[in-house]
Amino acid sequence: ISLRAIRLRGDSMAEIAALRGRQISAREEENRSIVDNGVVGIFILDMDRKILFANNAAFNIFSADNDEMGGLPFSRFVTESTDQTSTAVYNAVGVTMQDAQLYLDIQYNEWDTLNGVRRITAIVRNVTAEVGAVEELAVIKQRYDMALAGSQIGVFELDLTTGASVTSDTWRKIMKIGPDEEDTQGVFMDRIHPDDLPRLFEADRRCIDGEADRSLTEYRMKFGETWRWMRSDAVITERLDDGTATRMVGTQSDVTALHHSRNALEESEKRFRTVLEAAPVGMAILDRNGNFTSVNASMMELTGYDDAEMLNNFSLARVLPKEDIENIRAAITALIKSRVHEIYRAEHRVLRKDGGERWGLFNITWTYDKNAGAYVYIAQVNDITDQKKLDQIKSEFVSTVSHELRTPLTSIKGALGLINMSAKDKLPASALRLIEIARTNADRLTDIVNDILDLEKISSGDVEFNVRSIDMRTIVDAAMTEMMPFAVTHQNRLVIEQPAETVYVNADRGRMMQVLANLISNACKYSFENTDVKIKIEEHEDVAIVYIQNTGPGVPDSFKSRIFQAFSQADGSDTRAKGGTGLGLNITRQIIWRQGGEIGFESKPDGPTVFWFTCPLATRVNGPELNDEIVARNMSQRRLKVLHLEDDEDFAEVLRAGLSPFADVTNVTRLNGMREVLDDGPYDVIILDWTVPDGDAADVLEEIGAVQPKARIVGLSSDAARKKDSRVTAHLVKSQTEMAHIIECVTDLAKEAS
Repeated sequence: ISLRAIRLRGDSMAEIAALRGRQISAREEENRSIVDNGVVGIFILDMDRKILFANNAAFNIFSADNDEMGGLPFSRFVTESTDQTSTAVYNAVGVTMQDAQLYLDIQYNEWDTLNGVRRITAIVRNVTAEVGAVEELAVIKQRYDMALAGSQIGVFELDLTTGASVTSDTWRKIMKIGPDEEDTQGVFMDRIHPDDLPRLFEADRRCIDGEADRSLTEYRMKFGETWRWMRSDAVITERLDDGTATRMVGTQSDVTALHHSRNALEESEKRFRTVLEAAPVGMAILDRNGNFTSVNASMMELTGYDDAEMLNNFSLARVLPKEDIENIRAAITALIKSRVHEIYRAEHRVLRKDGGERWGLFNITWTYDKNAGAYVYIAQVNDITDQKKLDQIKSEFVSTVSHELRTPLTSIKGALGLINMSAKDKLPASALRLIEIARTNADRLTDIVNDILDLEKISSGDVEFNVRSIDMRTIVDAAMTEMMPFAVTHQNRLVIEQPAETVYVNADRGRMMQVLANLISNACKYSFENTDVKIKIEEHEDVAIVYIQNTGPGVPDSFKSRIFQAFSQADGSDTRAKGGTGLGLNITRQIIWRQGGEIGFESKPDGPTVFWFTCPLATRVNGPELNDEIVARNMSQRRLKVLHLEDDEDFAEVLRAGLSPFADVTNVTRLNGMREVLDDGPYDVIILDWTVPDGDAADVLEEIGAVQPKARIVGLSSDAARKKDSRVTAHLVKSQTEMAHIIECVTDLAKEAS
């Protein structure tokens, strides 16, 4: 029985041992499975820290195959770091089989095997990605801190439960609080202006209670003896489930400069409004649609509307003619597109509420309103109605002078010329000298009248320019020939330098001759004796340039800025010493400008002075250039028959005396009288003064063509601005035409008629 019991016990023990073995094997398999499939690397090291075992995660961390790490020292892959802070996420660095750097978190554990052999288990976690993220966050935080510091924006965080606050370094810098101060909230409350505190509390309360998305407030903060303006902008970042706010985060910035700028802007706007209201000229602001948004009293007085009317969707088109509005819109649009910020300036009629009209000089500028996303227009309007009336009176006066003064001057010059021609051998030398003095002064007075009338008509745009393609060389040659006697009297030589090829320009031949005569005569008058006056032509890009150079005392520095102004001369004594009115250069500049050119000068004291002007080159040649000079021809043997319409009997008598050797002249003073004798022809030449008491001579041109078809018609008038008519063979201006030239013109045309 004992043996049987012992055997049974032995069998039981064997079964227990087998079961325990199976359990141990299963546990080992389970542990191995856990180790092999773990997400962290596991190494088993001997006491020399050589690798005995590594799991799959370890192979993956170090990019190694299963058979590459066994037996290698652990230090081949891992170097422990001893200088890390307590907040570091890694305590060792490693390298892969390919020498790529790793950041690692390692934990060690020593243990003994069943055989008593000491082993080390190293659990390795790869934190490279975490370290990269931390470093990236650190860089972002550094940039954020730099941005806040650079923009002077402080950040604060307030625990609404405990009342504790956390502030950034920039916030402390703005508040001038040291880093050791812990109770920043207490300092803040002590320094805020007591009058501003209720407003801050109310803004915070509304934000905390959810009535507002944010707490935005401006308040004063004390700094020593001064107060500075601060602005805070805070939001609730945490709330409990019941909606109770627990944390507030916000920013604070110093806006003192902004407040001062705002105050200055408000003061400036106030002054602007005051100036706008008190300005003696009409001032208004208009929106993109041309509607008035602001007007002053002068503008209302000019238009006759009150502010209630003008500020109620009232457009500029209500007070200006339609065509003027279109012109303004087109001009300003072109200026804006060209990005040339010029002021639009023009005269326009103003249509008043009462049906009347006034004239306004409009100055319009514009600025872009970024808030509205459109241009705003500022208009200044000067009431020039009275000036317009004065201009009308002046124009009428000029017209009167043109008719009443030019004609007597021409009569005087013609009479003196006839006396000189017919009686110069019969009169004593003293009488001839007096006649010469009278002729010289009559010429001078004629030049003055011509200059004044030219200035008026060119300035007002009443003169029509006959611009055509002409060769600049022929104009310069003609001007040089004409001015040669003048140069000789001033002991100068005219020297010309011009290209061999033609230089075609777009210009009015007569006006260009006037320009050259003015510049050459000035060069002669203000040059040293026995010196050359040089005229040079050259082409540059799309213009021809003409230079007139002399050698003389030069233009004084004090006079250079006024040299092109009307009635300007360097010295008051020049009027008598040199002659002239001081209008020549002003007229010259206006003629050049009207033809699309420029004019200027350079001068050195006691040296050369050069006046230059440009003229646009012609793109094409119009054909043969007309020669305005009337060449004298042999007079016909028969006596000519001339009909002269002229209401100035003195001038008519002078002309009749000049033509008497070879023509019979019939003089009439009215259009009706002309119609009565028109059938008494045939007439060789009919001379017309355009303006007579009973009408305009242009009204009888058709009758002349019907009754006297072979007669040549000559316009001889004081009206230099008269538009040319194809039915009129020659247009002569009394004050600009010598009597001898008139006679040559008549005889030449008479021969053509025959």
